Amino acid sequence: MKSINNFIGLALLSGALLTSCSDSFLQRDSLTESSSNTFWQTPDDALMALASCYDALQSNQLYNSDQYSLGPLYMDCISDNGGHFNWSGWMEGYDMAMGIHTPSSSIIGSYWKDCYEVISRCNVLIANIDRVDMDASQKAIYQAEAKTIRALMYINLTMTYQDVPFLTAPLTIDEAECEKTDRAAIVAHVMTDLQDAAEVLPQNASSRGHITKGAALSLLGRVALYNEKWDDAIAAYKQVQGLGYSLDPSYAKLFTQSGETSPEIIFAVRYEGPGMSEGAAFNAHWNTPLEAMNGTIDLADAYYCKDGKPTTDTKIAELNGGGGLDVSKPNPAHFENRDPRLYSTLFVPGMLWNGKGGIDTSASNPYANVYGGAAASLSTVYVYKYFDPTDTSNSWDNGQDFYVVRYAEVLLSLAEAMVQKGGYVYSDVTALVNEVRQRADVNMPTVEEVEGTSLSKDELLEVIKHERRVELAFEGLRLFDLYRWKELDKAVANIENERTMYGLAYEARKFNGERDYVWPLRLPNWILTRNWFSTTCGSNVECRFHHRVHGLSQRSRRQITFKSKNCVNLRNLW
Repeated sequence: MKSINNFIGLALLSGALLTSCSDSFLQRDSLTESSSNTFWQTPDDALMALASCYDALQSNQLYNSDQYSLGPLYMDCISDNGGHFNWSGWMEGYDMAMGIHTPSSSIIGSYWKDCYEVISRCNVLIANIDRVDMDASQKAIYQAEAKTIRALMYINLTMTYQDVPFLTAPLTIDEAECEKTDRAAIVAHVMTDLQDAAEVLPQNASSRGHITKGAALSLLGRVALYNEKWDDAIAAYKQVQGLGYSLDPSYAKLFTQSGETSPEIIFAVRYEGPGMSEGAAFNAHWNTPLEAMNGTIDLADAYYCKDGKPTTDTKIAELNGGGGLDVSKPNPAHFENRDPRLYSTLFVPGMLWNGKGGIDTSASNPYANVYGGAAASLSTVYVYKYFDPTDTSNSWDNGQDFYVVRYAEVLLSLAEAMVQKGGYVYSDVTALVNEVRQRADVNMPTVEEVEGTSLSKDELLEVIKHERRVELAFEGLRLFDLYRWKELDKAVANIENERTMYGLAYEARKFNGERDYVWPLRLPNWILTRNWFSTTCGSNVECRFHHRVHGLSQRSRRQITFKSKNCVNLRNLW
């Protein structure tokens, strides 16, 4: 978050240590560092606490990305949008993508941990900000921002693990063992929190990066949509419509740093820019389009021709001797005359960046630079969204903001909720889809022009689903869509069909039925944040933990011993 970046390095005192402990040595405050007793005094303390909540969103498991971890780009690769086909099993998310995940897969624990890290920081602020002597209205806004951030994490957790521990206050040591809460109860509480937050938050942020009324209402709509509460979703999204957001006329510019101030952006995780050591922040690797993962041909072909109809061309690449595609010799003509959003989402043969790419028929090897310097894609296409070819000096740290919510999602989600509820006016629904299709530099035909004026409910839903896929690809929503529609099986089949039909060197994927819609719990329920690590268990059911003390300097570590009835066989727990 750029506006308060000076405070972002702060890590708050953990909830466990904000409460009393019997060990006297834990009660002593450092003479040189802040503690729970010396913090929470001034408005600057409150601002720093809020900054730490936003800062935690920059985790590579959440709203950042590099080639080693998960993030929203790789979340899409568990779907049919992308493939970790050159991961060879060593990158996080591979197991999930291949359908071979177990409770010990790294993605299971790391995503859980990072979501609860955010929740922990938000809970600490909400519980302690009343101690600060500051303007009451500003205090309420800070609390509302923290509640909205916390709600976002619970949306993520209930879409993956489903039933999870529901924490709304800092944990004490004695409370560290937590039971799971039913998903429906969490959803109800989250919706209330978001509604309450929307009533407090300003329509316009005091500075870029802060959560607003529109963000809270948009997330309220999202959690309602994800849980089939159609009336609530419609009401929330219609309120967002009245707040002055609009689609950016340029889809091509939207996912560059010049698009970060667009009126389409409702909430973004902010990054300072190149050279600020904030992480990969979605830039390409080694100054080329993102080699660490491929887009799929299935996704590329979901971007229809300019007339709004699917492509009938099948010559994606030359055929090799075994009858499969020779991806080192792709066919650029296959990707011509498509929905312009394709060229802002995927790097396809025929595209150029910084003068690189294309086919040179006069060269001894016409295909030598067809991928613009990147190695040949196993699918012929790469992920291009967020790649800025004008910034090649910091290929691991370009500073592109990640858009958690933008107005296009609101329009398409509203259309879906209206259809799902039933009793809709056909033109009202299609108008929302058409608005997304016809931003200035996209200008695809309307639903009425292509699909017709009398689609059934199911047919109209398929149009909306397709539009969500091409509009929102690699924005961390596709997997959740497949989960809630119960269509992960179709996604796996899409990639398997692509692998076998074209003879591509993909690793075989599999769908394991209903188990694949719920992530297992790798960690015991009472290990909730990164505050806890390095565990050992003894037969006397006594566990010793190294507790990371989240003081302002992150330097102090204490060792705490306590008992837990669930500690035996810890390594075998999900």
